[in-house]
Amino acid sequence: MLNRRLLKGVFFIAATYSAAFLGPLVVMGPTLILLWLRPSLFRWVNDRLMVWWLVLPTALLELMFGVKIVVTGDKAPKGENAVIIMNHRCRLDWLFFWSVVARYGELKHEKIIMKHELKHIPGPGWAMQNALYIFLKRRWEQDESYLNSVLSYFVNYSDCLQLLLFPEGTNFEDVSKQKSDSFAKKNNLPFYDYVLHPRVRGFTYCVEKLRQGKLDAIHDVTVGYSENYCFEELDLLRGNVPSEIHFHIQRFSDEELPQDSQGLEEWCCNQWKDKEDRLKRFYTEGKQFGAPSELAQGKQDEVETAVRFLFLKGLIFWLVFSISVSFLMYISALVRWYVLLFGAVFTLLSLCGGTDKIFLQQSQKPLNIKTK
Repeated sequence: MLNRRLLKGVFFIAATYSAAFLGPLVVMGPTLILLWLRPSLFRWVNDRLMVWWLVLPTALLELMFGVKIVVTGDKAPKGENAVIIMNHRCRLDWLFFWSVVARYGELKHEKIIMKHELKHIPGPGWAMQNALYIFLKRRWEQDESYLNSVLSYFVNYSDCLQLLLFPEGTNFEDVSKQKSDSFAKKNNLPFYDYVLHPRVRGFTYCVEKLRQGKLDAIHDVTVGYSENYCFEELDLLRGNVPSEIHFHIQRFSDEELPQDSQGLEEWCCNQWKDKEDRLKRFYTEGKQFGAPSELAQGKQDEVETAVRFLFLKGLIFWLVFSISVSFLMYISALVRWYVLLFGAVFTLLSLCGGTDKIFLQQSQKPLNIKTK
């Protein structure tokens, strides 16, 4: 059993990384010219290309490992502009959340605020740059200008935006809990056992900026696992994945939220206090957030059928893609040079700041010409 799980884990990593490495080179590479010629078309194309990779690890987790996704709470409209906030139990929460978006949202609209280091991973980092994920160094004096630039773009962006961020700033583990407890002691706050005290500045900044033209609601997501354990990338390699992942969603329209900075900060802290209580009940009373409510009503069987069909399409696409590209690289020097060329181009662009920053610079040019 252990060997079978390990083999599945090795296959999962090999399949997802090879797709994440070859995909940007072969499929996204030719779109780079649009960065300078048609930035808006570059954005539209890469948002949709990114969906095909997001489907792959999600499909493998559910179809190969048998991970069960349980979603309770509010059902948010698909085309809604929203900030999504979630507790950060493990290093892979963002990946597991794609299963929810595949069912009840649209993957092409999701953007994630992530650690800056992930930006430069060959392959996945290039794809996320192209998809305009937001990479922060977690130092406000270095991040504020960039965050302002990318959020200003999204405010004027014609397509839908669903921005996922983790107010805790890092995942829940022993070291981060000690820091959270130290912060709580210094500020006369309660100690938490299931969440970290949120860092509210970034959350408030994002909400207030997007309120300038691009915010319908906040989706507050609480995630809990069948094993109360901090899953990380090496667990995927070992085939160690949770058997069940539970997501509880609360939707708050912008109108019912506080409209000032201090009120938003207090609201976020109160939500985290509620999360602590909710997760305590989850892990001590049967690992359920409660009976499915709105999300279980209506056409649930149709949703599951549709998402299975999406997963199968994704698996077939990547199987054909990987075999075809590998074969062509084997028989053709031209294809090998093609892959090598775009590998060098992506590496150079990444060293120069990344395609995300180049895109923002190019998309602002017409604006600057108008104002002169």
